[in-house]
Amino acid sequence: MRTPLSVVALAGSLLIAPAAAQAVPCAVTDVMIKASTAWVTKGTDLKANNWSNANFHTGNIAQVRTTGISNHKTWPWVQANKFLLPLDPANPYAPDPQASGEAYLAVSFFHPEPEVLQPLRDNLRAQAKTGKVDYWKSPDALTMSLPSFTEVAVRDLDQDLLDYSYRSYRSLKKRTFNELTGLWSLNVQTNGWAVQGLAKAILALPKDNPYRADYAKTLRKSAHTLRYLQRHDGFWGATGKDSAATAMITYAFAAGINAGVLDKDTYLPHVQKGWQALQTALDADGLLGWTAARNSWKPASAGDSAGFAVGSFLLAGQQLVPLTPGC
Repeated sequence: MRTPLSVVALAGSLLIAPAAAQAVPCAVTDVMIKASTAWVTKGTDLKANNWSNANFHTGNIAQVRTTGISNHKTWPWVQANKFLLPLDPANPYAPDPQASGEAYLAVSFFHPEPEVLQPLRDNLRAQAKTGKVDYWKSPDALTMSLPSFTEVAVRDLDQDLLDYSYRSYRSLKKRTFNELTGLWSLNVQTNGWAVQGLAKAILALPKDNPYRADYAKTLRKSAHTLRYLQRHDGFWGATGKDSAATAMITYAFAAGINAGVLDKDTYLPHVQKGWQALQTALDADGLLGWTAARNSWKPASAGDSAGFAVGSFLLAGQQLVPLTPGC
């Protein structure tokens, strides 16, 4: 399945949409600002170049572009990283380090200097040249890698890169997706990582792109089951409530509605219920708690917080704004 570059080019506007003007105060944007401020003030290990901080900074830029208010933390973090991916020489194409690239893609809206994305471009193209499509071992690779591959391919009109990432997705899906249940392997948070990444790719591609259609088909299958797994209190979680899983799935549902691939009447109540649940996980300062460790079966507690969960919370808020009257 190949998609003409002329079609892919149409997606550019989705990647570089102008920042929203903060015209009317909105409860959603207010809490987004509070949560991002709380993390950069009280969070841990903020300087590390890792996938958790990358997911936070991707969400942080979403918050800036949604509210017009910046905490001025992402660009210094990117500069300190020297635009590099935290690669393991023994496994240079592992998905986790490529998550940093998505944060660089996000900040490049404000800093389009070529050097910001060059190491990411080099790494993705080198991986594609290997021809191997089994580097993605776990469904969370759909958040760690697929968005970067898709956005770089769209920006650069790189058909080979787009084709390669789609083949990698198909290989991963064959190994880890249950067509009957619509669920990915491991646990509910793993499904959160998967649907979050699929939703990002869907937003990055034009509506008539066949790869987008396949991602949307898979998202719909997962969403159909995940809505029945939402707890009575609005959370999703493997062994209890989990802010990370809840934020990711809430984001994916809201993004799917905004992209026109999920039915609004069916899924908006789940988005709203998930968002309301997440509000209960914020402490008085806005720090997001109840975050289970990545793909863990260990129950979370009120004091458990992590950058990757805050980032997904901010992404969910960005997608909720156009679905919220008065925002």
